[in-house]
This record gives sequence, C-alpha cells and structure tokens, in this order.
Amino acid sequence: MTLGFVFIGIGLVWLPLRKWIARRQYWVALEMLGRKSTVAKSESDRDAYAELDAERVRGFEMLGVFFCSVLIVGGVMIVVLTFIFRPPWAGI
Repeated sequence: MTLGFVFIGIGLVWLPLRKWIARRQYWVALEMLGRKSTVAKSESDRDAYAELDAERVRGFEMLGVFFCSVLIVGGVMIVVLTFIFRPPWAGI
C-alpha cells in the first residue's frame, strides 16, 4: 500500500512542475544529441524555430501529463486493491 501512496505523491508533485520539467527535458535531450538551439538568419525563421521549439516542449509536457496520470491511477489502484484483498482490520 505504501507503494501506491508513493506513486500518488510523485504524480501529484510532478503535475504542477510539468512545464519546468518539460523545458528541462527538452534542453537535456538537445544536449545529449549534440544539437544546439536553432539559430535563424531572418526574423521570420527565428519565429518559426521558436514556434517549433515551443511545440516540442509541449510534446514533452503532454508526455509528462500522461505519465503523471498513469502514476496517479496506478497508485489509486494499488491502494484500492490492497484494501480489497488485504484489509488492515483483518489482522493479516
């Protein structure tokens, strides 16, 4: 049952920090792949690259929301199934 509460806790902490975590993951991914931030020559290219970077960060954020929901739902399922199959008042 403790594992379920840990999953729920991690999911609830991750939820409000997901934007910061997504930006950090994107930066780490760029560094690990050896790519630098895109440098544009003209103003329109710079806007396009900034929009592309924002969409990529949003993709990381949506992936984080998915994992956050999996952690919370999994934690709730662990807690509920523990109560069903091994209730604390049964003395087991």
